[in-house]
Amino acid sequence: MVTASKRVGRGLAICLMLSLAAPAWADAPSEEASKTAEEGGLSTEELDRMIAPLLADDADGRRNAAKALSELGQDAVPAIAKKLAELRKSSSVAVAAAIKQAKENKSQDGDLCDALLKTPKGEGAGFKTALTTAALVRALAHAGTTPAVRQLVKLAGDHNGAFRPEITRVVRALGDKAVPALIETRKGSSSELRHWAYNQLEGMGKRIAGDAVQTKDNQVLADVLQAYGTIHDLDAVPVILSFVSSDRVQVRTAAREALTSYGQDAIWKLREAYANLTGKPAPDAWPASEVAKELFAAYDRFRLQEVYGLLEEGLAKEKQGNVDEAIAAFDKVLARQPMLDRRGEMVSAYVLYAQKIQDSDPAASLAAFRKAARLAPPEGPRVPQIKAEIAYLEGKDLLARGINDVEPFKRALALDPAHAKARAELDRLEATSVERHDRTRAVAGAGAVLLVAVIGILLFGGRGRRRLSGREELSR
Repeated sequence: MVTASKRVGRGLAICLMLSLAAPAWADAPSEEASKTAEEGGLSTEELDRMIAPLLADDADGRRNAAKALSELGQDAVPAIAKKLAELRKSSSVAVAAAIKQAKENKSQDGDLCDALLKTPKGEGAGFKTALTTAALVRALAHAGTTPAVRQLVKLAGDHNGAFRPEITRVVRALGDKAVPALIETRKGSSSELRHWAYNQLEGMGKRIAGDAVQTKDNQVLADVLQAYGTIHDLDAVPVILSFVSSDRVQVRTAAREALTSYGQDAIWKLREAYANLTGKPAPDAWPASEVAKELFAAYDRFRLQEVYGLLEEGLAKEKQGNVDEAIAAFDKVLARQPMLDRRGEMVSAYVLYAQKIQDSDPAASLAAFRKAARLAPPEGPRVPQIKAEIAYLEGKDLLARGINDVEPFKRALALDPAHAKARAELDRLEATSVERHDRTRAVAGAGAVLLVAVIGILLFGGRGRRRLSGREELSR
């Protein structure tokens, strides 16, 4: 017993020493890896650990590693870019030879990574570079963002174009997502890569700015506008101008940043747009930056004028008692200008609407109350009442799902002591709880009585039978 206790004590002491000593012998991450981890991205060390099984002898392990790499997202792009920079130093002749060998296992529209995985594992650096790069191409395609596609486009020029057919296939599959990076390639790239990018845009029907901006993805559209600003394509200025008053904040911001980046190169287009909008020419002394600033301000006034018109329309509908029509107008206002300075004026309509549909559509009512809470000033007088309604409906939602939780109703009453519905639900739940508790106690009491009776029968009934048996023996 003493020996066992000593063993346990020694074990705990060793564990404590190891835990305290761990920082001294554990693998310390590099400064770069630590920075990447703090930023929430994949570190180069983590990427290397994922790549290692890809180059091992185990065929299943290689396929699993390729699959894991193909599922990486945008947070891995910086680490992938650094890895590709390392791989770029490999012999282009050896890489091209490995890809040529893999083409025998690749269908016309097949995946290069799959083809390399089916190829007998090569020993040279060329095969390892080809397979690693092909796996990282998959990861970049999966991320699908403009920073990821930039790396893909750069790969199209690596190793004497050995990966270009694969990159072409991937870029075409990405469609609109590849357009911004392809536009950027028109500046600062080799003539061969520029020609390739031009052909890709031509094949997509995105060669000119008017076609390139035809996309439903706001992020892609914003990136396209900024790409034109990056390469200073003067032919794109009128197209960019058409988005500087967009209702979509992301697109509007990108268009204004792109237009500003042109500087004096866009001065005449800016002056023309200003004169057309305001009806007066911009002063000659204004530089391009000042014209752009005043142009954007004029657009904002014009855009907000329409928004305020919708707001006034909604307020009038509310005053007339047409809450549904008021909400329809206010939804349009918030879609165009979520942070409108007069958004607090819409609170009462959303509260009335939520109260109106509370019994018929609790989910929509809860959504309306939450919207009212977001629109109301933080210290506004109606905030406690709105939050009380939200708590009450959250409690009702839990009840509908079979969860008898009194806390939402208690929270509702703490916020609004006069909330009759919350009080009724809380009283009902507490009464049900007391009733259930009393029933449980009654059942437990009856069970105890029954148990005592059974024990008594077993004890005294058995003793009685033994006495009777003894008497019978004596009588015999």
